[in-house]
Amino acid sequence: MIALKMFPRRNARLLSIVGFTLLIALMLYKISGPLDGPKNLELEHGTERAQMKAVHNELPGLLTQSPEHLKKQKEYESRIMANIQKMTAHKELKRKMDHDPVGIILHKKPSLLEGLGRVRDLEDQDIAVRKSVVMENQLRHKIVHLDLKGAPPKIEYLKKLFPLLHTFGATGLLLEYEDMFPYWGKLEFLSADNAYAKGDIADIMEIAKKNSLEIIPLVQTFGHMEHVLKGKEFAELREVPNYPQVICPTNNKTLPLIKMMIDQILEMHPGIDWLHIGSDEVYNLGECTRCQQYLLHQQFGKNDLFLHHVKKVAKYVKENYDIQPIMWDDEFRKIPLRAIQDSQVGQLLEIMVWKYSAGIMVDLRSDIWEKYSTVFNGIWIASAFKGAANPESYMTNINDRLSNHKEWMEIFDMYKSTIPFRGIVLTGWQRFDHFAVLCELFPQAIPSLAVNLMYISERKADHGALARVGDVLKCNSFINLDLQYMEYPNKCDFPGSAVYEVSQKLFILKRDIDTMMNNPHVTGWVTNYNIEHNFASPQHVEQGLQDLSMLLFDFTKLMTDAETALADVYDEYTVKEWIYLNVKPTHDKLQKLYTSSTKLQEKKYWPRRPLEAEQIKEL
Repeated sequence: MIALKMFPRRNARLLSIVGFTLLIALMLYKISGPLDGPKNLELEHGTERAQMKAVHNELPGLLTQSPEHLKKQKEYESRIMANIQKMTAHKELKRKMDHDPVGIILHKKPSLLEGLGRVRDLEDQDIAVRKSVVMENQLRHKIVHLDLKGAPPKIEYLKKLFPLLHTFGATGLLLEYEDMFPYWGKLEFLSADNAYAKGDIADIMEIAKKNSLEIIPLVQTFGHMEHVLKGKEFAELREVPNYPQVICPTNNKTLPLIKMMIDQILEMHPGIDWLHIGSDEVYNLGECTRCQQYLLHQQFGKNDLFLHHVKKVAKYVKENYDIQPIMWDDEFRKIPLRAIQDSQVGQLLEIMVWKYSAGIMVDLRSDIWEKYSTVFNGIWIASAFKGAANPESYMTNINDRLSNHKEWMEIFDMYKSTIPFRGIVLTGWQRFDHFAVLCELFPQAIPSLAVNLMYISERKADHGALARVGDVLKCNSFINLDLQYMEYPNKCDFPGSAVYEVSQKLFILKRDIDTMMNNPHVTGWVTNYNIEHNFASPQHVEQGLQDLSMLLFDFTKLMTDAETALADVYDEYTVKEWIYLNVKPTHDKLQKLYTSSTKLQEKKYWPRRPLEAEQIKEL
């Protein structure tokens, strides 16, 4: 009867006819010989055999067979049923994968992002199929960039953050320490006074390991060497004397310095597989007298000089530590394929292709991808989930970041069959360079990171997908994707959510202030000229600045809230810097305007024009 349940009720009549026919056939077959046949017929006629078994079970008295024959028949039917069940399970799996491939493969929890997370324990017969779907539709490595320079998050905060990153589906961290690494010995002065201690680095490694996050340290070795070259100790290694960005590749002291930095970084990060050696934006190359003489003597071009230096660095890492070096790609874009091939640098390096703004397909044409795939065995891509708008920006516009990831996934889909992409790094810049001010802090960009990690895995950013992100972040309202349409702050509950809320409030308050200052009553009667000459219509001042008191009160409270929220994540120096940059100037402006407006409204009598003449009289 079990076999009968496999068929719909509407086929019952047909089944009876078929069953009776098979019964007659079986009786005739019994006379002609034993039940046996080739294996290919077992699969082809599995359903018929199941029907035969059903009839046999219902009418046992009609069939008289020998015990040996019955045993062989039972074994045969068991094989047929096993094949039927296996084929049914396979078809059901395929149907579900066609409908939702990522959801079938990845572990789903009721309150977590669908499509993000960890792979289930799979049945042995389906492991190969399921893994192939994962590799075909997803990037294996999803690395989150932590730009630490000049503002190190507290270790206690990272203990709360790393599990959340793992929940989002992140598989690793690209740690850009810069001056936050605890260099020692001759390199001690490269570290900031508020840099991590060695014990902190060990804690970071342990926390990452517990949360299945692979660590990839980043150490600059060519461009963006400001933290190394800014002091007098290594000033002689600058490519341009007044610019501390680029190190001179032909100075005999350059490579020993870089090797020493790499040695210390790798000593504190045992067991890693990759080291990122930076080398992006080498704006000053071959400009010093030493480099120009070297180029002349070697009959090199600047491209050759660049390749020569990065090859030496990469070779040192690979040969001495058996670790794979990675490099940013921007300098390679302008170097001809033949030059890269002749340098044999592709045998040592993996490339990380980055682009954070719109127009990826325009800037990274097919010929560039063809060149990279010809030279490099490992190719990474790098997007940005924050810190890629303006150097002074304090709030991430998620829509802009989502657009960047959508373009990158189009690139991935276009080339994944020909380019074996290693993975993606979602960069999150905290400063544009060593000398730049703080830009978008990590905690306020966690919603952006969650949305974009979700999109990479699911290719969805619809209402339902965003609602799931909000559930994970425990937000009380829909996540604000576009700052232009943000009317009120979204309150959430995740590590650093207070910073996210303060940043939103700051954005809304500054927008309200701009609205007030652009009011015609203000632009016409409360200008700097009016204030300086104490000459304005009290009625217009009152109408134009009627919200000033409330805004000043809110801003004063925001300053206090910001100090509290930031102190949970950063040290006192980062808190003070952020307040000084983003809150204090506007607060001081409001306070000054409030004092001036009070004075304008208190005046009862006004002089004749010209006002400058009246000022001279007063003097």
